[in-house]
Amino acid sequence: MYDDKGEVPDEPYTIPFGEANLVREGDDVTIVALGRMVKLANEAAEQLADQGIQCTVLDPRTTSPLDEEAILASVRRTGRLVVVDEASPRCNVGTDISALVAEKAFDALKGPIRVVSPPHTPVPFSPALEVHYIPSVERIRDTAKSLVEGK
Repeated sequence: MYDDKGEVPDEPYTIPFGEANLVREGDDVTIVALGRMVKLANEAAEQLADQGIQCTVLDPRTTSPLDEEAILASVRRTGRLVVVDEASPRCNVGTDISALVAEKAFDALKGPIRVVSPPHTPVPFSPALEVHYIPSVERIRDTAKSLVEGK
C-alpha cells in the first residue's frame, strides 16, 4: 500500500476492533478482501457492476477478533463467497474465513467458496514475476463472475 494515496482525516480517529467495513453492497456475490486487496476487490466489483453483477465488498479490518457475523450475514444474503488474500494459499486468513463460512453458513451457499490468492510457490523477487503472483483485479473479477455464472 506504499503507493496508495487518499484522504487522511485531520482529527484523531480510531478503527473499531472486530468490526468489518462494508465497502460496497450488492446481492450477487460477497467478496471478502484483506489489506491491500480491498482496493483491488472494489475495482473488480466496479467492473462487474458494468456487467450487471452486484458485489458486496467486505473488509474485515481486523482478523482477531474477526467480525464473523458481518461475513456470515453477507454470505447468507448473496449465497456466494470469494475471499481475496495476498498471503500464501496455505494456512492464511482467507482459508480460515472459508472454513468459517463452510462450517456456519454452508446451507446458504449456492456454489463453492473460491479463494483468490498467490500460487503455492516461493515469493518471487522479480517485478515481472510478481505481476503473476499477486492477486489482480482481473483474477478477482473473473473468479467472482464465474461463480455467479455457475462455472
